[in-house]
Amino acid sequence: MWAGIIIGLIIGLKYTMWEMEHIPSNILSAGISLPSAPSAWKKFQPILGWILLILILFMPILYGRQTKFGVLATIALLSGFVMHRSRFCFARTFRDTFMTGESEPTQAVILSILIVVLGVGLIKWLDAGFIVKVSKMTGIKEKIIAYRWHIFVHQYRYVFPNAGWGAIVGGIIFGFGMILAGGCGSGTLWRVGEGQIKLWVVMITMAISNSLTKAWLWPKVKAHTLSFGKAVFLPKYLGWPGAFILIVGVMLIWYFFALWNEDTNKFVVI
Repeated sequence: MWAGIIIGLIIGLKYTMWEMEHIPSNILSAGISLPSAPSAWKKFQPILGWILLILILFMPILYGRQTKFGVLATIALLSGFVMHRSRFCFARTFRDTFMTGESEPTQAVILSILIVVLGVGLIKWLDAGFIVKVSKMTGIKEKIIAYRWHIFVHQYRYVFPNAGWGAIVGGIIFGFGMILAGGCGSGTLWRVGEGQIKLWVVMITMAISNSLTKAWLWPKVKAHTLSFGKAVFLPKYLGWPGAFILIVGVMLIWYFFALWNEDTNKFVVI
């Protein structure tokens, strides 16, 4: 999908340039002028922001017995706050490398991917060793050990079969679409919070199209009548250390490519 996204965004950037050169300027400049917000509302906005920030801390309590949903809501609110303040957007990560050559967003995403992969992978790796060790002990019910070992060995069933042409095609469509839309999933959400009307349309369209597409495709995938590729669970083939090394290696290649391209502009398509 990564390769497909790069192809799609390059096509999207080329199309955007063609659009700017061939569509009459009077069409692009025609728009709707909206009145600015009242000055009183602008003064009240910081106060409202502090109130919401305080309420975030009490979200688990506000949900009452549904503490789990309160915690999830808190995490979501804090994630939205961080993404907005950091201007975090996967579309920008891929786009800027080939549009302006800027590598800072790419570096941030690479760092976040490494933190998640190494952190979660290390926990699973240690848990696997713990299961093997405990399974050799006596006095513990074999069914419990067998069940946990079954969960660990077969956890790659959650890895969807998208390592193949489906990921390439899907990446191209997504890369092209996010250039025209102006944002990916995460970038669209916090831009909606900013009040950008275009991204409101994008969010609604994305929600409807994603739901309809999944409703159409998912039963076919489960019934094995339609396959997009192969499900690849790297630790199954390479072991946990090998999977770590491969992912870190790919991220380093991406990192050094972004830095090199920022200095040379060799792959800046605009």
